[in-house]
This record gives sequence, structure tokens and C-alpha cells, in this order.
Amino acid sequence: MDNVAERNDRRWYVLLTVGIGTFLSSLNTSITNTVLPVIERELHITLGQSEWVALIYLLVLTLFLLPIGRMSDSWGHRQIFLVGFALYSCAAVMCGLSENYISLVWGRAFLGLAGAMILSIVPAIITTTFPAEQRGRVLGIQAIMTYIGLSIGPALGGLLTQIWGWQVTFFVTVPFAMVGLVLGIWAVPQVEVKQTKRIDLKGILLFMIGMATATLLLNTSFITRHRALIITLLLIVFASAAWAFQKLERKQLDPMLDLKLFRIRNFGFGTFSIALNYLCIYLPLFLLPFYLDRVLHLSAAEIGIYMTITPLVMTICAPISGALSDSKGPRLLATLGMIFSTAGLILFGIMIPAFGEHAYWTLIVGLILTGLGTGTFVAPSNSAVMGAVHYQQQGTASGTLATFRYMGMMAGITVGGSLFHSLLNNMAPSATSIQGFLYAFSLVMWVGVVFGVIGIGCTLALTQLKPKSMASSTDDK
Repeated sequence: MDNVAERNDRRWYVLLTVGIGTFLSSLNTSITNTVLPVIERELHITLGQSEWVALIYLLVLTLFLLPIGRMSDSWGHRQIFLVGFALYSCAAVMCGLSENYISLVWGRAFLGLAGAMILSIVPAIITTTFPAEQRGRVLGIQAIMTYIGLSIGPALGGLLTQIWGWQVTFFVTVPFAMVGLVLGIWAVPQVEVKQTKRIDLKGILLFMIGMATATLLLNTSFITRHRALIITLLLIVFASAAWAFQKLERKQLDPMLDLKLFRIRNFGFGTFSIALNYLCIYLPLFLLPFYLDRVLHLSAAEIGIYMTITPLVMTICAPISGALSDSKGPRLLATLGMIFSTAGLILFGIMIPAFGEHAYWTLIVGLILTGLGTGTFVAPSNSAVMGAVHYQQQGTASGTLATFRYMGMMAGITVGGSLFHSLLNNMAPSATSIQGFLYAFSLVMWVGVVFGVIGIGCTLALTQLKPKSMASSTDDK
């Protein structure tokens, strides 16, 4: 009885520990995206190379999120969660001490692995710590921690970079990781593994190979010799891995990724719309700091202030949209969110040729629309996806949802970085040409609009179910 009472007393410290983990991930992403132009300039790298500083974190996180989540069911949640905090601290120090591009990319890769170890365990810790009647409240608080990290990251990163340099933006996250580690050791309970699940090692390996080769195919600027041969080999490896993965997962009794879930209407269209929505937000958020730096010649602190607009609007809109989706159903609000995101991209696309270099107000409205898009979209789309799945498949569905979310982030950075880099090299007589930069920027935004329109189509395809009927749904029409 005493042990139960002690665990109940500590459960809010468990929530604080989990909150620190989600806060760190969002803070790390938002800070790094904001200070990329400074890193590019000081390390003397190209825009294509700086793309990998942001992309490698998301790639490693996406590769390991599902596998680590499955492995934790056999090895124990607490151990992996705590090792994640320890690894994050070491990786952040490695990034801060980096004096060259290669060591920084390796440090960011280790940060991605640490992020996967933390974020993949969070749902399990919440489920085993809190009773069902408190989980909605707890998940809401956890979401707030994510938005806080996204909101303060740009301004904090810009200010610290301007005063002490970009390296400090990594060091400043170490105390948070250490607090999370100490709190986790004290508060997070050890949950006995009652049943050891068979780990789908072949599926994990094929998934990693397919994701890695797909990312490399979309980011080929690093290939300087034998391009045709290397790209052909990558295509063969990707196609083989994708074919073998889907064939293997269809036969598995307990697959890493249950492909049957995509037959459910709201799950299939919902997960693809989520990936497209995050593509539509990360595409401009990756390129805009370079626009603010190279075209508007703003300081790092000023760039941080501008880049804070979108996450602040998201923070305000998300709880309102979540409350409205309970009464209105998911389709209307999810579609409205995709429309806002697409409208933001349209504004960024017409901002350059229509209004010239100093289109400050158009820029601000575009950032607001981008925040409105994701803030309005996230809660109803998550509700549509999770509500369409049987309760026994909630864990698998949650992991799949998170994977598609990060795939969308990667796709946004990939389209924003690689396509922009290619257009810039083809259109501009020199890499520093402002005119070439502006038109390449505009064209990339219009490509983003195409993805936004596809996303609107996906949300319109959702069935307009109310939450009560969604909760009891085991399959869709």
C-alpha cells in the first residue's frame, strides 16, 4: 500500500519529466532551424549542406521511433527513457563543441537517437502511470510543453546566437536534459515486463533501409561524382527494400507497421494529410530564416522574433480547435487547417514578385496563416485517425502517426532545401544573386501549394464522425 501511495504521489513528477522530454525535442528543432543561416556562414558550408544539419535529426528520429518503441515493450520503458536523457546531454555538448560540419552532423544524429529514445516511450509511461480518467488532461499538458518549446525556441536561439554564438544554443539545453534524467531516476517507476513480444528485426531493418535511401534520393546534392550510377543504385535499393517490407509486414502476426490499418478510411487519409500538413509548415520554416538573413539582412535576434509568430499562433489555436472538434467533428476543422496552411504558402509565393524585397506585412500574415493552419489542423486530424482504430491497436496507430508526422517534417525540409538549392544553381549566375534567390524561393513555395491542395483533398475524404461514434469504431467504411 505504501508503494502504491508513493507512486501516486510521484506521478505528477513523472508528468514533469515527460514534459521536459517533449519540450527538449521541440526546443531543439525550433532553435536549430532559426540559427541555420549563422551556422552556414560560420562553418563555410552551402545551403544544401546546412539542410542536413536540420534533416539528420529528423531522419534518425524517424528511423528509430517505431523500432525503439517496440523494443521497449521487451526491454523495459524506464531504462530506455533514462538512457535517452543521458545521451541527449552528451550529444548536445558534442554539437556545442563542434568546430566543423562533420562533427556537428554526427552530434545532431546522436540527438535524433536520444529524441527517439525519449519520445517513443512517452505514451507508454503516461499510460502506465495515470488512470484512464486523467490521461486526457495529462496529454493536454504534454502538448502544451511541446508548444512552449516551439514558441520560445526561435527568440531564445536568435538572442543567444547574437550575444554568444550558435554553439551556446546547444549548451543551453543540457541543464534541462540533466534535470529530466535526475527526475526520471527518482520518479519514473520500474514497470515489470509481463509479456515479451517478438521483435520484427527484418521489418525494422527493411524500414530503415527504405527510409534512409528515400531521403538520400531526395537530397542528392552531396553526390559530386558518378551521380547517375549512385542514384540508380539508390533507386534499386529503395525499390527492393520497399517491396520486401510490404511483403514481409503483410505476413507478420505482430508487424512493426500494420499495413491493414491503412484500409480504414480515416486512418489512411488522416495519416497522409498529417504528413502533408507538416510538409507545408516545415517547407517555409526551413527557408524563411535564410530569406530574412540574406534578403532582409536581419540580425539573429530579429529573425528569432519573426520565427516565433507561427508557433505562438499554433499555441493559441490548438486548444480551441481541439474543443471545437469535439462538437463539430474532424473533417471541417482539419480541412480548414489545410486551407490556412496552403494560403500561407500562396502568400509566401506571391510575396517576392508582387511586393518586392521588403514585404514585411505579407510575411507576417503568411506566418500567422501557417500557425493557424497547423494549430487548427492537429487536434481534429489526430482525433479522426485515433478514433477510427480499435482500442487494442491504439499503440501501433500512435507510433505510425508519429512516424508520418516526422516524415512530413523531413519532406518539408527536403523539398525546401534540395529543390531550392537546385533552382538557385540553375537560375542564378552566382550563389549570392538576390534575384535568383527570390525567384527560387517563390517557385518552391508554389510547389508547396500543390502539396497543400493534395492535403485538402485528403481531409475532405475523411468521414464526418462525431467523437463518440469514432471511439467505438473498429473499422471504416
